[in-house]
Amino acid sequence: MKRTRSKRSGRTTIMNILGGNFLTREDFTKLFPFLVYVTLLLMALITNAYIAESASRSIKRNTGILRDLRVEHIYVKSAFTKESTQTVLIDKLAADGVKESLETRVIKTNE
Repeated sequence: MKRTRSKRSGRTTIMNILGGNFLTREDFTKLFPFLVYVTLLLMALITNAYIAESASRSIKRNTGILRDLRVEHIYVKSAFTKESTQTVLIDKLAADGVKESLETRVIKTNE
């Protein structure tokens, strides 16, 4: 007989929740601050998950950009090094009439 009663009590509880009858009881007014607290905690949890996901996407995007910039830096540095060698500079300046000095001077300072 207890089993029938507990099943009936469970059904009554579910019907009270679905029907909204529990909102009119005094027990609800006692639980209301707790329900507000739990709701605020859930909102904070959802906000935290959203911010973490946004930060993760930003890090992934910036990592790709950084990789591309690093490759571009290496390419430009290589091209600059190649173009600034002495033989390339001599060839480019020869068109303007500038010639390479073949004389070497050693300057001595008096100390």
